[in-house]
Amino acid sequence: TCQAKTSMSLRIRCWEGYDAAPYLRSFTAATGINATAETLISDASAASALLNATDRCDVININNAYVQKVLDPAGCIAPLGEALTQLANHQLLAAFERFRPWMLSADGKSCIGVGQRFGAFNLVVNSRRVSRTLAEDEGFALAADPSARYGVLCYDDFNIFHIAIAAGFDPFQSTNERQRAAFSRTARNWFSNARLVSDDHFVLNRALLAGEIDFYLSGGVYTVSPARRDGHDHLIAITPRSGPVAGRGAIAFAEMTSVTANTRHPDKARAFVQHMLQPDNAVRIAFAETTCNPVAQMGNPDVLSAFSADDLAVIQWDTLAEDLSYCVDYDIVPDHGVLHGLLIEAMTANL
Repeated sequence: TCQAKTSMSLRIRCWEGYDAAPYLRSFTAATGINATAETLISDASAASALLNATDRCDVININNAYVQKVLDPAGCIAPLGEALTQLANHQLLAAFERFRPWMLSADGKSCIGVGQRFGAFNLVVNSRRVSRTLAEDEGFALAADPSARYGVLCYDDFNIFHIAIAAGFDPFQSTNERQRAAFSRTARNWFSNARLVSDDHFVLNRALLAGEIDFYLSGGVYTVSPARRDGHDHLIAITPRSGPVAGRGAIAFAEMTSVTANTRHPDKARAFVQHMLQPDNAVRIAFAETTCNPVAQMGNPDVLSAFSADDLAVIQWDTLAEDLSYCVDYDIVPDHGVLHGLLIEAMTANL
């Protein structure tokens, strides 16, 4: 069972953005509720900690499949209730509609998560060194060239997706011995040939700008956007055009924010969800200091109108729908434990 301990502050476990001090201060100013946040970079690890009661939080912000397929069936997620459900579904962006089912319990009866940030997340290139067309055609095979100059952003869950795709198989299906061997070889090649390995996207962006690397994987608008906001529009998030997952070779995510079932502060937790859905706050999250990203609430004219033409260029708005069309949704990897072990072996062998 998922356990919670009494806390004076609302505790948030989240991807970058919701943890930003200005955002948390805006929540406290609006509601009088204190909140602290801890950043995550692995959905699997965050979900495991909640499942095993090694971590406690009142609100969790995590990628779509873990809410519906892991945490909710284990009794870790509370339904949001009618008022928040209506607010969560109000004027969602058309490009987000494909992700709406992830906001629901598996039986479709309850809203268990609020979608906000979403998009393609695959690789990032310096288009002065690697053309957009070449990167879209080659995808993760770019790293197979021994002369390639690239970095690896250590977001373990996405690395598993992308290494599996590079190895030629669908990570969302059970694997056989041949596929696991291919995964291991590909992972070792990625890390042994990488010029740079980091879990900090700012480090990878700086390396791109300095000419130390020509591309990095894994990555997307979510990670490259701060550099684009600073005027470096030749750094581009790339969506591969084909691959082994029903003909596709790219991944799209949708973060879900949920109230945990055993929170001691259910009203405060729901207040946090309500706060993030207000138009001004949806814009703040879209343009958080550490990452810029499309948000589902851009279907609301009050949100969309807050974006200038330059803002939309930063988040690669013009190609959002097309890029998503080449993606499959972020999902659960049946053999995550085995593949994660192979990933860690490849990482540590090249430290």
